[in-house]
Amino acid sequence: MHSKCGTPLISTVHFKRQLSSSPTLPRETTQLRALKLKPNPSLSLSTLGNTVSALQPGLTGFYPHALKVSAKLGLLKEGKQLHSRMIKLGFNNVLPLQTQMLNLYVKCKQFSDAEKLFDQMRVRNLVTWNTMICKSNLCLGFSYFKKMLINKVGFDHITLNTLLHASSEVKGVVFGRELHCFIVKCGFLYDSFVSSALVHLYGECGLVEEARWVFDQVFCRDLVLWNVMVSCYALNSLTKEAFVVFDLMKKEGVKGDGYTFCSLLKSCCIWGFYELGRQVHGLIIKLCFDLDVPVASALVDMYITNGNLYDAQKAFDGMTARNVVSWNTLIVGYAQRGDMEKVMELLREMRLQNFCPDELTMASIFQSCGVSSSSAELLQVHTYVIKNGFESFLSVTNALIHAYSKCGNIDVALQYFVSVSEPDLVTWTSIIGAYSFLGHSKGSVIAFEEMLVAGVKPDQIAFLAILSACSHGGLVNEGLHYFNIMMNDYRIIPDSKHYTCLVDLLGRAGLLNEAFSFITSHPVACTPDTLGAFTGACSMHGNITLAKWAAEKLVVLEPYKPVNYTLISNIYASKGRWLDVERVRKMMTDCCDYKIPGCSWVSTSSSRSRNPSSGIRSTPDRSAFSPSFSSYTASTASRLGRNPVKVAARSIAGAFVACFTPPETDDSNNLKVSNEFGAPSADSETSRMRGPNRGIYSNSTKERAPGSMKFTIEEIFKATRNFSPAFKIGQGGFGTVYKGKLDDGTLVAIKRAKKSVYDKHLGVEFQSEVTTLAQVEHLNLVRFYGYLEHGDERVVVVEYVPNGTLREHLDCVNGKELDFASRLDIAIDVAHAITYLHMYTDHPIIHRDIKSSNILLTEKLRAKVTDFGFARLAADTDSGATHVSTQVKGTAGYLDPEYLRTYQLTEKSDVYSFGVLLVELVTGRRPIEPKREIKERITPKWAMKKFTDGDAISTLDPRLELTAGINLALEKILELALQCLAPRRQSRPSMRRCGEVLWSIRKDFREQSALDFRSLSSNSQRSASVKEQ
Repeated sequence: MHSKCGTPLISTVHFKRQLSSSPTLPRETTQLRALKLKPNPSLSLSTLGNTVSALQPGLTGFYPHALKVSAKLGLLKEGKQLHSRMIKLGFNNVLPLQTQMLNLYVKCKQFSDAEKLFDQMRVRNLVTWNTMICKSNLCLGFSYFKKMLINKVGFDHITLNTLLHASSEVKGVVFGRELHCFIVKCGFLYDSFVSSALVHLYGECGLVEEARWVFDQVFCRDLVLWNVMVSCYALNSLTKEAFVVFDLMKKEGVKGDGYTFCSLLKSCCIWGFYELGRQVHGLIIKLCFDLDVPVASALVDMYITNGNLYDAQKAFDGMTARNVVSWNTLIVGYAQRGDMEKVMELLREMRLQNFCPDELTMASIFQSCGVSSSSAELLQVHTYVIKNGFESFLSVTNALIHAYSKCGNIDVALQYFVSVSEPDLVTWTSIIGAYSFLGHSKGSVIAFEEMLVAGVKPDQIAFLAILSACSHGGLVNEGLHYFNIMMNDYRIIPDSKHYTCLVDLLGRAGLLNEAFSFITSHPVACTPDTLGAFTGACSMHGNITLAKWAAEKLVVLEPYKPVNYTLISNIYASKGRWLDVERVRKMMTDCCDYKIPGCSWVSTSSSRSRNPSSGIRSTPDRSAFSPSFSSYTASTASRLGRNPVKVAARSIAGAFVACFTPPETDDSNNLKVSNEFGAPSADSETSRMRGPNRGIYSNSTKERAPGSMKFTIEEIFKATRNFSPAFKIGQGGFGTVYKGKLDDGTLVAIKRAKKSVYDKHLGVEFQSEVTTLAQVEHLNLVRFYGYLEHGDERVVVVEYVPNGTLREHLDCVNGKELDFASRLDIAIDVAHAITYLHMYTDHPIIHRDIKSSNILLTEKLRAKVTDFGFARLAADTDSGATHVSTQVKGTAGYLDPEYLRTYQLTEKSDVYSFGVLLVELVTGRRPIEPKREIKERITPKWAMKKFTDGDAISTLDPRLELTAGINLALEKILELALQCLAPRRQSRPSMRRCGEVLWSIRKDFREQSALDFRSLSSNSQRSASVKEQ
């Protein structure tokens, strides 16, 4: 009874109590059955040892259960003891016991002992033959099958199914076709069990049509066959066909199970089928399959593959039960994105919930270290791997080689490669790629040759790695040699990536004619990547004729990619053909969506805590850098009357320096081009004086006077408890923000600038913020209380706003959604603040970084604009002049395109950013959403296109309920946003005009909302009166 209830410990106690006297058959059998239900290796060892020593002759019923336990737990030593005892007792010729013993040897991979026992057996039945066929490799299994037919032993569906699965594991399509013919001749084709294995074989080999033919031949299909067919299409990325089979399955009344939905979700892991995957998610919830751990894990994987980590995290958090696979799936997702911080957080959480990471977990974490080049985290995880003995796994060693090479440490990567006694193909490919990544092309060639000498057969990926190494190292002869042996000796058909490497190899070496001949003679090689490599090579060597030919073909193949037009434009610019440059750029504007700026991973000292020896290198944050200005520097310099060399040098240097200034939030990319901004000294008391005209917008509260003091380092330490991490409330490009409490009880936000070797750059932003805040006071601007400049410490003390940023509320980080009225009020508050900066200060101030993450909200949802690090005094508008900026500052998605193009900064640049903010408030989206479809990635452009097409309603945040008042206000707000986003600054309204328009919109919205409420109330009263009558 105890064993049936899954408590073998209790049955073990009862068994041992009577073991000393005379064990009987029921007790032994019950005990071993309990061990089979709930295996416990330590109990099995002691139980088998005690029982074998106490056995009496004639207890043959004990041996089958004992042998099954030994086979299940891999107890080879105890199994051999049982075999020896069986021989002594004369049970060695009992067929059931021989079959169990044979199964034990096969499962413990003692094939020589298994063959010896098989040959000694006088009588063999079907189970005996199936045991040998099942556990052998493909060739050996077929040889036993042939012997079975020669000995005229009848086979069954299990025999055929075993052979088919063995063929599918090695993708042995030749053996599979032979078996298919044999199955048809023997009449097993209509057996659903055999047909499922045959469909699975063809699916694994990519022969989808053959798999569907077999599927259609079976009339009585069971659930397994349906699932295998759906899985076959999913495995071969045929999503539509998989759902056609699923629909047919439902029409025939077959209900799917968890395996069905796992396959459907896998088929949605292809670009373009994300919405279909969400529909499957809804069906899974409806049928309550979301409680199934494999299905929930497949859901997480589907969202991760489609780039939606937010929904993947939500699906993972909603799982009622998890296993190691579930954790690994989420960790792999964050690892592929290079989010090392989140990966480490998941690892800690996984261990706290008593889940033991396996080798796949460790390999995935090392992958994230390689993506983000996180050396410190790599050392931490490596230490954990050593402590827990994961180094013995080859997959972990391969991942270590990859990670250390990506972090630039080829010596350690080579050390781990040498430590592998028998490197497999992945190991060799990893070290070849490591040498190639670090520029040691000859090292890659040596490693590849050693791999061939070791007898390891290279595959497509290995050849791709060596061709890439030869391309980057200029090893033309070696590259051509490997390309030839790949096709001739190893019979590997090159794909587009191999062709691209070869063209790049020839192009870098200046062999443009040879590369051109290769492209024209191999139609398969004429892919966008190949043409792009050829175009770059032609541009580098100055062959404008071939470059123009390739670039024009590239535009035909991919007319929607801005990079292709940029290639042509750079070619024309290198030859001084500026009219052609303008023509191509106009084509790019007409045909392409907005180009998302590139970004780089950098390490700064303001991020998370680090090993002190790492210096300024810490966990990377996403920072954008400006594109290369080499193609149009000459024209820009001539227009501005400057030395082209100096302009190019400043542009490149500014882009490099900008990489070390991470944005304030993860979703923004600060674009910085060169050094600029000369602000007055912040130490001057006159810089904090208030002008007489502040009364129009000033705050009349009688609290502590802002900006009235210069703090001491002791006061700051006391307010923040010596910058305690418990007081940390945020972090950005300027540094870390702490919550503090002054001596008079005032709560403040204390911004501590990061310490960096680039202190001049940070000092400029510090002076800018202090100077600007000291001059302004407005209800919708954060109040300034003072500052500190002590040694390398720079601190700004401002008003503490407790309710987070507007971006957090739009993302529902706190779980509360902003209604439409609140969004409209926030827009008016921001308009008032910017109007004050532009019109009611001693000298107009341009904020330059108006965005949702720089707008704080009070508990009553009143907006306060913050972060004046990029602020700039405007030029004298009375004379019609504009400020020519030598450094473009701002955030990607909010930047005025005319300012970005001409470097001329005016107040209308803030108007453009405000237009983007209006679109954010209406749609709830971020300005740039790379994970969406191409047409929707740039939110302002998408929203304006919808508005001009008369489909404004589709831009409304789906979390808002559409009413007549919202519909009326939505049209007017989008119309105002369209004016603010005008390409030319002269066409944009002033901020004061924006405020007036928003006031009018709010007035009409409130009136319409009141009418809607009265109409709803009257309808409710009418309904109530009807019910009473």
